[in-house]
Amino acid sequence: MITLMRSGTPGTVPLFESSVPEPVDMLAEVIRNAFRDGFPDSYKSVFMRNNPDISERLAARYGVPEESILCTTGATTAVSMIYTGLLSPGDRILVETPGFDIFANMARDVGVEADFFRRQAPGFGISVEGVLDALQPDTRMVVLTNLHNPSGAYVSDETLAELARALEARGVLLLLDEVYRDYLGTAGPGLDPRQHENVLRISSLTKIFGLSTLRCGWIIAGRHLLRRLRDYSERADFNVSRLSHCVAAEVLARADKFDAWRNEMMATARPIAATALSEMAEQGLIQTGVPLLGCTCFPQLVGVEDTRSLSQWLSAKHGVVVVPGECFGAPGYLRIGYGLPPERLTEGLGRLSRGLAEYRANGQKRHSA
Repeated sequence: MITLMRSGTPGTVPLFESSVPEPVDMLAEVIRNAFRDGFPDSYKSVFMRNNPDISERLAARYGVPEESILCTTGATTAVSMIYTGLLSPGDRILVETPGFDIFANMARDVGVEADFFRRQAPGFGISVEGVLDALQPDTRMVVLTNLHNPSGAYVSDETLAELARALEARGVLLLLDEVYRDYLGTAGPGLDPRQHENVLRISSLTKIFGLSTLRCGWIIAGRHLLRRLRDYSERADFNVSRLSHCVAAEVLARADKFDAWRNEMMATARPIAATALSEMAEQGLIQTGVPLLGCTCFPQLVGVEDTRSLSQWLSAKHGVVVVPGECFGAPGYLRIGYGLPPERLTEGLGRLSRGLAEYRANGQKRHSA
């Protein structure tokens, strides 16, 4: 499916994306204005340190001290640094399922074993006791996403704080991937690293603004953990792109405009997606459960378990690309990205609905034959 999307095949609609589209016109305007008279003041050294303008902007945005922030080359690098800098071969982590497979795969790459706890459908929330019951004696870290990837479910700060305190009492770290959290404007500031020394929060401009091209991510953590990560960063990620992070600083200086653009796009997209999903549910094609809070959803299909084959069939026959649940350890589900302009989204969801109905009808005919 990735090959298909990269090919630029005419007529294909990607309900595959996991963020809003890249705002190229807004980015171009930021760059033009910032570099009109040469390099801006935000073009500062990032050798073995953050761009200080980014630290200042992020601290204000999330209500945390500047010294609790470590900038990275994207959120994926942040995960790799955390695993390598804070864990040792033979340690175990506990990862949510359904979930993004990169968390377990990257752990295994550094000799760390991954166990799993289940986020139960249809709501995909978490139970603090359920997480604690799944811990092993050598579990050193719990990993979860908030908003949940793939379902978009939200876990409140109160629940996360309760979990963080319980894990701290057991000597276990809590890694929160928050790359979608900013899509929910009512989510609150998040856990304070000064109160939860065992918590690490990661995010990036890739998801919150669709700006993967800037490769700007960050870790928010308490003083003790961040000191260890800085020591590792100075060896492994000591020279992020000065130019990219300069532009990222300029973007964050105008974050209100990028937030407004994303929020407006999602405010238009969510009712379209909700209506289409409701109609598919009424036709008996899917089962819905989680409110649309982020930019992805994860409906269960009715009567279909092999969603990998279904996804391939949908792309070939109907020109709509979705992610099969098998990619998240949940056959029978589809992850649908709905952060698209209205015309494109309406067309894609229409193709998906027609494709699911045809797939079911053909399956019934083959079964009766």
